[in-house]
Amino acid sequence: MKMQISALLVFLLVVTLVPAALPQTESTPIIYTYVSQFQIPRANWAAYSEDSEKSTIPVFEKLVADGSIISWSTSETVVHTSDGYTHGAAWSSTSIAGLMKVLDEIRKSPPRPGQIAATKHEDLLLQTRMYHNGTGEPTYLRGVCSSAKPEKPESYSAMLKKLFFPTFEEQLKKGVATYYGLDEQYVNTSAPSTRCLIINYPNAESIDKWATAINTTMGKWTSAEREEFAAASVPDSRRDFLLRITHSGHK
Repeated sequence: MKMQISALLVFLLVVTLVPAALPQTESTPIIYTYVSQFQIPRANWAAYSEDSEKSTIPVFEKLVADGSIISWSTSETVVHTSDGYTHGAAWSSTSIAGLMKVLDEIRKSPPRPGQIAATKHEDLLLQTRMYHNGTGEPTYLRGVCSSAKPEKPESYSAMLKKLFFPTFEEQLKKGVATYYGLDEQYVNTSAPSTRCLIINYPNAESIDKWATAINTTMGKWTSAEREEFAAASVPDSRRDFLLRITHSGHK
């Protein structure tokens, strides 16, 4: 997308594959994630996926094994836009140095034909401070991005924690989601106040269950809570994305 918030639409969070071995509290380490996303012509999708399996995934597996990164994923966009990205990869670490090791390894080999076919490319460097990992393997990733009020961006995360996190925790315990977290940019390539809520699901049915739970929660809000929700972000700034995770791994 070309709007300010659009640069964060393909996290293939996947930012969100934080290993369960990390303690799940607000005092957890900051997780840094590097996202590399591409727009691949339809005729080249199969070749791109094959090239990624041969050249990129082995690097991820090697660097998870030696502790440089803690998780990685590749993904395909489910809901496409005319100028959006179709494929992506992401890897996470507790340090920037760990992320850079992946780039160093990948750049030792020339790009493969499926990757050269890309008509558009973008990188993101993100950080995650609030997250909680459940169990199970992710199959779908839903992102809900909004612009927090620039003069007080912390109000957005506080609102989520108060109004939504209790429901998130319930759904995580039920296995409806495998992860949720709130991402922001570490290197600001779009509006610094952009925040993206990321949810990983084990299957498509869980997307429906999650939506039902959220709608039920919002239906019980008082008028004051609805006002708090509306006041935490810039009006009409919300943008969503949905990805299918094709491969993933974690420590």
